[in-house]
Amino acid sequence: MEMESTLKEYYGFSTFRPYQKEIIEKILGGRDSLVVMATGSGKSLCYQVPPLIAKKTAIVISPLISLMQDQVMALKQRGIKAEHLSTAQTNLSAQRNAENGEYDILYMTPEKACFVPNSFWSRLLTTGICLVAVDEAHCISEWGHDFRVEYKQLYKLRDVLLDVPFVGLTATATEKVRNDIVDSLRMKDPHVAIGSFDRKNLYYGVKSINRGSSFVDELVAQISKHVANAGSTIVYCTTIKDVQEITKSLCEVGIKAGMYHGQMSNKAREESHRSFIRDELQVMVATIAFGMGIDKPDIRHVIHYGCPKSLESYYQESGRCGRDGITSDCWLYFSRSDFGKAEFYCGEASSVNQKKAIMDSFMAAQRYCMKATCRRKLLLEYFGETFASNKCGNCDNCTDSKEESDISREAFLLMGCIQSCGGYWGLNLPIDVLRGSRHRNAQSVEVLMIVLVDRRPRRLLKTSLTISHTMDLEKIFQQIGGRCWVFN
Repeated sequence: MEMESTLKEYYGFSTFRPYQKEIIEKILGGRDSLVVMATGSGKSLCYQVPPLIAKKTAIVISPLISLMQDQVMALKQRGIKAEHLSTAQTNLSAQRNAENGEYDILYMTPEKACFVPNSFWSRLLTTGICLVAVDEAHCISEWGHDFRVEYKQLYKLRDVLLDVPFVGLTATATEKVRNDIVDSLRMKDPHVAIGSFDRKNLYYGVKSINRGSSFVDELVAQISKHVANAGSTIVYCTTIKDVQEITKSLCEVGIKAGMYHGQMSNKAREESHRSFIRDELQVMVATIAFGMGIDKPDIRHVIHYGCPKSLESYYQESGRCGRDGITSDCWLYFSRSDFGKAEFYCGEASSVNQKKAIMDSFMAAQRYCMKATCRRKLLLEYFGETFASNKCGNCDNCTDSKEESDISREAFLLMGCIQSCGGYWGLNLPIDVLRGSRHRNAQSVEVLMIVLVDRRPRRLLKTSLTISHTMDLEKIFQQIGGRCWVFN
């Protein structure tokens, strides 16, 4: 009953949520654990309760200084002794107090944890360390959507903290990423707890758009309605330019909107973050830099303006919506020009494996945009969870009527044209041929295609790009080096 009484004393709850009690018991028993649970499911409680029972310090590795500061403040309000160590720490005695075991929970950035002298750990071990929790553990994996080199160095703590249980926590991890987390943290026979990825209160919708000022006006009008109905909104953009444009448009109609992106100073980002959390802003317009650490339960709308770089990041960002369990919606607006950013995203890769992971994740996001099947089923199955029904009844593909059409003849024509092009012109030339372009290259191929082209359906002239992209996503053919198309 000690666990329940601790829960009641510090958090005011009478019972634990699913998985929480079992995870805490394993940690108190000294066993490594991997916790994969959806945003809002109570992962943080799994590492906050053990130190209160064991009377030893819990070390929590977190990537964001602003998030650590907010969590430390919230814990102190509950009567829990907490502090953080980072480059932003102004309390010079904090590290000395930490060494003496004066805190129940000590937050650290991965850089600080890896480069603090071993003498710090030796002194803290004498007073007791009950666990090392690695929050946002997907950052460890090259196969993850948010790989960070400094996270990869955390294994070094194992050599110093030999008998201390490690806990990896994340809301977004495929099976490959989960295995990588276990290996990277050198976990020994870990207890693995995987909750459901299904956020039943969230409505998922996707819409194809033409980028431009007219759509921005439409988006502003939609957000104005959201603001009128109360509840906060986040708009995720793929470029800083879009962030600035949409923020400006929202402010011009009297909406309290703020920005968050990587080119802002740390101080400006933290101020914007806190203003949003405190309801001083109605809308936050941000890049993926605003993807973690948003502890705000009443976000009613999450809008993505542009195809996200991965399905993992989309799930995490949309998961900021409706954490209080109240019905909320997640809309994604994309244009096909978004799909041309693969090489840009791959520029972030530091290895061949990471480049492949980025490409695979980006293609999964594109499939999510283009598919006519249940959005929820697609999301859950991507993370390895079985969704029994073919329809959830709470996404646009399930609630809106869809007109089916047979495009097998058009697909056959397109495949024949790609083959006639010899595979050296990418996709643009085959489409130009099918559209009857008078370009010199198109005319040279058209001689080979004359029989097929003369019979081409008129519909193909308008839809060849959509059809080709669908075939690419279904891996009927594949682009190599940006030029050559190979049939599978």
